[in-house]
Amino acid sequence: MTIHPTGARLHVRTDFESLGDRLIRFGQALQNPETTVGQLAQLANSCGIALKLRTMAESGNRDDE
Repeated sequence: MTIHPTGARLHVRTDFESLGDRLIRFGQALQNPETTVGQLAQLANSCGIALKLRTMAESGNRDDE
C-alpha cells in the first residue's frame, strides 16, 4: 500500500489499484505488434501470470509444392 498526497487529502493506493495498472500495461503490450516476447513475459510476471507460448506452423497450401 502506498500513500500519495493529493491536495488536502491523502490517497491510499491499494494493491488492487497497482495490479490493475500492471494488467492494463500488459493488455496494451499484447496489442502492440512491436512488443517483444521478453517484454510480454516480464509484464505477465509482474501481474502474477505464468506466460506460456508455443509456436505452430501455418497449415496452408505451400507455393513450392
